Amino acid sequence: MTADERNAGQRHGRGMRIILTGATGLVGGEVLRQALADPRVGQVTVLTRRTLGIRDPRLRELILADFLDYAPVGDALDADACIWCLGVSQTAVGPQDYLRITLDYPVAAAQALFARNPGMRFCFVSGAGADPQERTAVLYRRIKGRAENRLRAISPNAFSFRPAFIRPPAGRRRPLVVKLYTPLADVMDRFTDGFSVECAQLARCLLDVAGHGTDQPMLDNRTIKNWATPAFRSPHF
Repeated sequence: MTADERNAGQRHGRGMRIILTGATGLVGGEVLRQALADPRVGQVTVLTRRTLGIRDPRLRELILADFLDYAPVGDALDADACIWCLGVSQTAVGPQDYLRITLDYPVAAAQALFARNPGMRFCFVSGAGADPQERTAVLYRRIKGRAENRLRAISPNAFSFRPAFIRPPAGRRRPLVVKLYTPLADVMDRFTDGFSVECAQLARCLLDVAGHGTDQPMLDNRTIKNWATPAFRSPHF
């Protein structure tokens, strides 16, 4: 961090306060890394079931036994924004568990957070193909679309992000499915901005919208991928 960056952070006072979930996952881990490297972020509060094992003066962990009940940590929920990266594949759990994790958890959190600070921003990592009409037979598309609708009904400051194939950061272990999918993404990315996005770029976009919001309630893969260009990006927080 340069001296100018430190001074900028000091001029912003306490800095932005972020609540983050899914910090042990691909996207949440990258959001956490970038947030702690940004002098404009004053505090990151991670909601988690277990400690992360990371030491940083701006990092606070809240151990939650139940992601549907925020009464035990109510006093710690004051924040400027929440970035919701907690999720699970529909192939990893049964339908009821998927519904609880994908829909009930973020909705319960949004209700608790907006009750304390109606002006905050809630950034929900959804997924490409989410169906806001909730008519598709594909479980993840239907439930992601339902979650987007429920969150937006709670507050206009709820924003949904629909990344397609997420490319892991360099040096990150790549599961077999990612290794198999990457060559296809390399080809498709020559023709479209809707097929994949770098994890680091998704994290930057999430943090940018968390900082100042946007007039777009839903950001698709193309929007996320091009967020750094003047046509897409607003001033930083």
